Amino acid sequence: MTDVQLAVRGDFYVRPRLFISTSVAAGFLATLALPSQALAETSVPSPTPVTTDDTPTADATGAATVGDAPAPPGGQGPVTLTKRVSGLPWAASSPFDYTNDRANFRVHAWSSGDGATVTSLTARFYPLNAPADTAPVLTVTDFAYTDAHVWRATTPVVLPAFGAYRVALDVRDDHGYDVTLPAGGTVEYQQVVHFSSYTQTVPSNFDFDHRTVTVHGALTLTDPGTGQVSPFPGATVSVYNNTSGSSRKATTAADGTFTTSLDAGGAIQTSGEYEPVREESWTHTHAYAYLSQPDRPASEPTRIRLTSPPDVNVPAGSTATVTGVVERMVGDAWLPAPRTVFDLSGPQTGSDWISSGFTDDQGAFSIPISQAGAYQVRDEATDFLQQSPAEGIRVHIPQPGAQFTSLSISQDATGQGLIAGHLTLGQAGSPPTGTTVQVQYSADGKTWHNAATTTVGRQGLGKDEFLCDVRQGGNANGYWRVSFLGNRDWLPVTAKAVHLLRTPTRITGGRPSTTHASHNQKLSFSGSLQQSSAGTWHAYGHATVRLWFQPAGSKTWHLMSTATTDARGQYSLSAKDTHSGTWYVGYQSPDTHHLNSTSVHTRVDVK
Repeated sequence: MTDVQLAVRGDFYVRPRLFISTSVAAGFLATLALPSQALAETSVPSPTPVTTDDTPTADATGAATVGDAPAPPGGQGPVTLTKRVSGLPWAASSPFDYTNDRANFRVHAWSSGDGATVTSLTARFYPLNAPADTAPVLTVTDFAYTDAHVWRATTPVVLPAFGAYRVALDVRDDHGYDVTLPAGGTVEYQQVVHFSSYTQTVPSNFDFDHRTVTVHGALTLTDPGTGQVSPFPGATVSVYNNTSGSSRKATTAADGTFTTSLDAGGAIQTSGEYEPVREESWTHTHAYAYLSQPDRPASEPTRIRLTSPPDVNVPAGSTATVTGVVERMVGDAWLPAPRTVFDLSGPQTGSDWISSGFTDDQGAFSIPISQAGAYQVRDEATDFLQQSPAEGIRVHIPQPGAQFTSLSISQDATGQGLIAGHLTLGQAGSPPTGTTVQVQYSADGKTWHNAATTTVGRQGLGKDEFLCDVRQGGNANGYWRVSFLGNRDWLPVTAKAVHLLRTPTRITGGRPSTTHASHNQKLSFSGSLQQSSAGTWHAYGHATVRLWFQPAGSKTWHLMSTATTDARGQYSLSAKDTHSGTWYVGYQSPDTHHLNSTSVHTRVDVK
């Protein structure tokens, strides 16, 4: 395949060491302006340092604090300082700048102030931690002013060996002050490390199954003194996959080359880094290489195939386990997608899509679900895989919340029971179509049996409404209640029982004096009205009874006579018979405590 576009650079920034003196830090903080000029003069350090006990120490940032010691009279010097003193010149060296692979040297310098100008700078280089009487290995006197108190050596520095050096500085201004700074800073003279080459190679069929990327490169060393370039063997290079954060390490060979490989997690754009280890940090620069464009793989369609039912019924308090496989299309075949992230959305996740884990090596997944409701599952899109369509799952775990409202259980005087009310299922409101309510009866309030079943929301009723007529034996006397037996989403609920009681009544006699009468013949009816108490019948006195007649061929009953029973419950009624038809005596309760009753129905024919 075509080589990836390459961008390679060496990072020549040298990080300051912890042992750099506070005077160096102070040099970076000063803001006095200096005129532009060139220096080419050497000053001689004072053999006897001037002590400045009244000069403040460094502040919390590590920068030297300017002291308040009075300035010596004009022309005094040279003066050796280890701390900055008000009214005296000061200077601090900067780390080497390895632009163009040479050790370029800069110094920040300040005059004594009050219009004074720095007139000369001298820098002397000593091996770090060398004895005080050691001769300098290099003295630099030629500097050119650039800007903002910065002076640059006119030629690159060449030192005898790579490593760390202490820099002593002499600074003089035109007010006659001459200052020597034995600890003017620390610099590191280093070989410049470069990535001379850096490439990544991806498979020609870069996709989910072919994702191993090979990285090749080479490191070189440039001597800043001679400009000589040579391979860098034995160096440790870190190779980073910038899109996934993974990394690999490689060691350069004798010719400075290295090769390593890593698995791409998708579009891949690698970078290489050489970071000097502790023993190399004084002698080698940092280097970095990166690729400007990532390589992108082919993207395959995916799908979710559920291996558990889309409707899962779970007992109350249990947990459902939804299982499935994430598959990807390769050619015309669906193959598993191992180690693929899958997401879940539903009541358990607050309806947000939440990452739920990785598929196993066969692309399979399982999701524990402890909350009822409708869910969806999908896989996450990657550079290798397209996001699948969501597959729906319904988990049914019976929940509390079903309740009866506006419940009414009553009995009329005919002994007919009437049960009506509403069944609601929590926030769902109306129950599903076809939901039934059991109407249950008990003679003693302890032993129950189903007396009837009624459907909620049947024709003519509201969606959550039910209505049922009941009778146990001849009437509705006894204990009644309604019960919802539950379903896969809601737990059962039973309403409080209601005791219905009306006193039964009965009419004895009530037969006509004849069943074959002539026109306008008077018919007589007699008998007694009784009421039941604890299963025993007693006379029901001072109650109203009525005589009713329905002519043959008619559907209408006519009131023919009314009588009041005596203290023994006896009654006597009569009426003229004008047409053939049916007769009976009836009692209609005027209160809510008795049941109606009727005598036998008797047909009388009229000639």
